[in-house]
Amino acid sequence: MKFKMVAASLAMALLTQAALAEKLPDLGDVSQQGLSKQEEREIGESAMRQIRRSGGLVDDPEVMAFLATMGNRLADAAEVNEPQFTFFPLLDKTVNAFAIPGGFIGVHTGLIVQSQHESEVASVLAHEIAHVTQNHLARMIDSMRVSPWLGLAGVAAAILASSAGRGDAAAAALTATMGVTVQRQLDFTYSFEQEADRIGMQTLQQSGYDPAAMAVFFERLQNYNRLYENNAPEFLRTHPVTMKRIADAQNRLGSGSYRQIPDSLEFLFVREKCRALQMGGLEGVIYYQKTIAEKRYASEVAQRYGLALVYYLNREYEPAWAAVQKARESLGNKASHPALEFLAGNIRLAQARNSEALQILADASRRFPASRALIYGLIDAQIAAGAYAEAKDEIDDALMLYASDAQLYQRAAKLYAKQGKPMLQYQMQGEYYARLKEYTSALEQFNLALRQPNEDFHLQSGIEARIREIQAMTKADSK
Repeated sequence: MKFKMVAASLAMALLTQAALAEKLPDLGDVSQQGLSKQEEREIGESAMRQIRRSGGLVDDPEVMAFLATMGNRLADAAEVNEPQFTFFPLLDKTVNAFAIPGGFIGVHTGLIVQSQHESEVASVLAHEIAHVTQNHLARMIDSMRVSPWLGLAGVAAAILASSAGRGDAAAAALTATMGVTVQRQLDFTYSFEQEADRIGMQTLQQSGYDPAAMAVFFERLQNYNRLYENNAPEFLRTHPVTMKRIADAQNRLGSGSYRQIPDSLEFLFVREKCRALQMGGLEGVIYYQKTIAEKRYASEVAQRYGLALVYYLNREYEPAWAAVQKARESLGNKASHPALEFLAGNIRLAQARNSEALQILADASRRFPASRALIYGLIDAQIAAGAYAEAKDEIDDALMLYASDAQLYQRAAKLYAKQGKPMLQYQMQGEYYARLKEYTSALEQFNLALRQPNEDFHLQSGIEARIREIQAMTKADSK
């Protein structure tokens, strides 16, 4: 519900920004100049702040890592240098994905859950990447010959509103910002979808995913949306699927031989995690117990992982632990998997069995050093076990690799709070907000840090310098 409400507030925020467009420097004729990359990025970042505040973002390291790995693989195959893409999941049962200006691509958990194969998710991401690389939103604004800040703000609000199921908000945003130019904008929708399909198919082929997945998923998407076919206006459906689009996708495959691309364990685990998050605890327990008993699954280990996860979400930690052991056993001679070890460690942490959790997560981090989730889990376990020096070393090492990772700064703040170091705690919390571009909150935390008793002149000077940097950034953004 919170995410569905964000569309209306985002529309208002962007419309307010649009109303202030007259204070901006003259951007000239849109047909000559159009939106700059910086302007697109700023609009996208504004939208992301609203989405994050709504509570709809799935702030899960494994789901985010899966989307980032898949998205970057597709972007590399498409030979995209700009923009830098950000892929993010939203807890929403509907089957949808959408792009907003600046290279931000949102994916509903419902899309991942309803995908029967990994390549189907990849086909949607490839399609959305093509929308961005072909500048479809900017081209719509250019075609309307209106102020780019005014028009694109309305389009961004409309996309987010419709993606959240708020067609009324989308219609209001479009009408308020575009007026009589709406119909011209709509005339471009289908041609842009065709172009995104064509380029997305090429990207799938170049990246090694199954290109046949696009047509298959289109058919499933059409069936999923059949109930809305006669009720929703065409322009409010972010991805109108027609038989012609399905046929076009099938024709692009040509006469090449079919080659099944096996699903990765990462996809299978992430799909069950998304399903478990959507269902919640009790409903999920009933679902997984039934499917396991009836052996209605494509992967036993993923199904048992799902059962362990829903037990964990339902705070039934002993059954969760037993289910994790069954999942480990179902892998046979294979080594374990980061998702299983991360869940096992978190179960023991929830039970306050901190030493066991620390051992599990430390061993797993050595075996799977590329897992960001295990890094987070290890730091959490070290803090819980009172191993503060080790936690600081782990955070420092991780920040050398992932300097912009907000979650690491938040864990540093927690560490310093446990150690009774409030100045460092508030400083790290400020850096956490700064990485999220929540500059007002960041400044509040930095100012709180300066109010704490302190004799470290260098630390105080560093915080004061950081305040000046952020103040300069916010002034630049407001111009």
